[in-house]
This record gives sequence, structure tokens and C-alpha cells, in this order.
Amino acid sequence: MHYKKLLFTSPSYFILSLLVLLINIGLGQANGLPMVIDNTNCARYKDLLIPAMYRAVERGDFVITPGKINFKYKLPDSFLAASKKNAGKFDVTPNGDLVDKRTGKYPENIYGLAFPNIDPKDPKAGEKIIYNFEFQMFRFMGETIKGHVIWINKKGEERYILSVDNRLYMNGRPPGKKIKNPDKVLRYEFQNTMEPMSVKGLNTMSYIYEDTREDSNYAYVPAIRRVRQTSSTARSDPYVGSDGWLDTYRLWSGKNRSMQWKYVGEKTILVSFTSPDMIPVEELPDGRIAMRYPYTGRCFKLNYEVPGFKGASWAPAPGVITYIPRKVWIVEQMPKDPYYSWGLHINYIDQETYTIWYKEVYERSGNFRTWIINFMHNSEASTGNNTIGVSDAALYIDENVQHATMVAAYPDHENYICIPASQMGPSFFFLNNFLLLSK
Repeated sequence: MHYKKLLFTSPSYFILSLLVLLINIGLGQANGLPMVIDNTNCARYKDLLIPAMYRAVERGDFVITPGKINFKYKLPDSFLAASKKNAGKFDVTPNGDLVDKRTGKYPENIYGLAFPNIDPKDPKAGEKIIYNFEFQMFRFMGETIKGHVIWINKKGEERYILSVDNRLYMNGRPPGKKIKNPDKVLRYEFQNTMEPMSVKGLNTMSYIYEDTREDSNYAYVPAIRRVRQTSSTARSDPYVGSDGWLDTYRLWSGKNRSMQWKYVGEKTILVSFTSPDMIPVEELPDGRIAMRYPYTGRCFKLNYEVPGFKGASWAPAPGVITYIPRKVWIVEQMPKDPYYSWGLHINYIDQETYTIWYKEVYERSGNFRTWIINFMHNSEASTGNNTIGVSDAALYIDENVQHATMVAAYPDHENYICIPASQMGPSFFFLNNFLLLSK
């Protein structure tokens, strides 16, 4: 006991402790930021937070923990090299359709960003940015992601569903990986609900077309054991009664020509990483990448899972998320269809990777209603292919009713991206297969 007392009161121990403290402060203040941004100091960092996030921090709902990432957050080199070759080849029509300048038609296949050089003064900058968002995602060819949708009220979790989201991208495929596309489908989607039993088989499927045709959308209703076709605006309705809707997969999954797009500016904001480290992944011989996540269970820890939590129950627990400054484009979108459920959307899109970090959504009346946070990490295979653009989770917060929904990828050994046609083709999305998997 006497030895321990001497050790912890000695000058050498005091100096060592001071050095550790200074090192920690230095790490926390990377980029001139504190280790924590909360309601006591958020006014000083208001410019780094989107308006909805600033209000949430100001009232004590969220705590922001800035830090640094230990990897370069950028798209694969091969993809960026292909993007440079696309410069000047494509344009956007007044109706918002992507066209090849040589043919005047939708390009048969683009690999890389369609518009590698964005000019903020270009009146079509908003449309071009959102097409870049699409094509950085299309490079994955196909995806199968199992995930939980969790309803959260002020006290904690209400209920959940487990579903599998399957997607096939018919454009934006790497060289040698193209698929014959006589039906001119841009992408196929299939959401298969697995549990609980009360909603098992409540499935949806969509065909998003390249041309001016409206989406084809289908829903299987277990109660009547029938498939019914729904309108394209149904994609703006709450998904299974949650706070999210199908058009906001990765914060935008609708048809570009259905919206009016407007570039309104750029700024640097704090964005949300679920891990500060790159997580290596395996690329299988057929090209598939098996996803790995920096958390176990259904999602990373949320406030309601912390005894005696403070703030919003749906907010990430303090210290779980690493917030990094990133430059973003700010792009507005307004639905053209008067029957679409929502009004103005404001997107915050990464200038380098074209992923969408946040979205703020207003009602058609003009009142602010919902905001969405995208949480991501970076994994990379030995080939250089990485997972940038793949979400770990999206948090939907309805400010009007003070309710939230977390949609989180579930760490599962069958979650894959970069799925080749040999493993997932258009036939998977035929109506007979949809019906078979819905029973």
C-alpha cells in the first residue's frame, strides 16, 4: 500500500499523466475540433452541422464525437480512371433524363462517374451530381443485404422487422460484366420480409426503367395471398408503417426524372463513420464481396441501450460514431408528381465519393418533418475494390411526432455486394419468383 501511494503521487507519474492527457487532447482536437460537441459548445461549431443536426445537439438529443479516420476515403482507382474517360460524353435533358451526346439516348452502359468534372455554375449541376451518386452505386452490380428495421419511441424500441433487400443494377456495370437488357430496366429491387411471423411475406418489388415509363411496383399481401400492382408514388409511402420509405434507400432510390434538382451550394460538415479503421474483406473468386461490419448484433449501440441515458433514445450512444469533416454538395429535390407524399428534400452529397450523408425532408405544406442520417464505414479487398457507398444504417427521425426508425444492416455471412449475373440475374425478379418467395 505504501509503495502504491508513493508511485501515484510521485513527480514522474504526474508528468506521465500530463503527457497522456495532452496527447488525448491533441487527438480529440484534430482539425481544431473538441473531443465532444454537445449543447454546451455547439454554437461554436454550428457551421459544421446541418440545420437539423444542430437543433438536435442544441436541445441535448445528440452528442457529437469528432475524430479521425485511418484510411483514404475515396472510390477505387480503377473506377476513378474509368470516370475520367467519361468527361464530356453525356448530358441531361430538360426533363432530367441522362443521354449519350452521340445518340441522344440513354447510354447502354456507363462504368465510372457520368460527370467526373462538376461545375457549380452549370445550371444542370444538381442533376449531374445525382447521376454521379447513382453510378458510384451501380458499380456493385448486385446486392443482397439482410437488415433490421427498428421502430423507436422516446423510451426505446417498440418493434422490429427483419428483411432482405435484393438489388440488381443493369447499368453502370464494369467492363465484361454487362447484361442483355431488352426491357430497358435501370435496376430491379426486391424487399423480402422474413420476421416476425405477423408480417412474414409482406414483400415488395420494383422495376425502375431507363426511359420515360413510370416504375412498375408490386406488393404481396399475405392476408389475401395476392400480388397487387401499386403506383410509382407508393414508393413515398411509409415502408411497413415505419418512418422511412422505399425512395430513400441510401437516401435516394427513386427515378431521377421524377424530381426537379437544384444545386444550391457547398460546405464542410461533420459526417458519421461507424469505424475509424478500414475493415478488410474477402473478394470471392466470382467477384462477390462478403460484407463485414464494425458492430455485432442488430445495430451499433443506441442511447436507449445505455442505462440512465440522456438525450434522444434513438441517437447513437456517445463515442460510438466517429464524426469527420467532409466537403459536400448541397442539392435540393422537389417532386414533380402532386401525389408524391413529400415536398422539398435537401441532400448533403460527398464531393469526392458522391455518397449522400444526410437528407432533410419537408412536407408538401412546406413544414419541416423528417431528417435522415447515413452511417458508413470502409472495407477493402486485396484487389482494391471497396465498399464506399454501402450504408451500415440509416436513421430516420420524424420531428413532428418525435419518433424514429433505424434501418441497419445485420452482420450476416450472406450479405454480399458486387454480385455477378451468374449469381443474380433478371430472372430472380420475375413475378413468378416473387410470388414463390412470398408464400
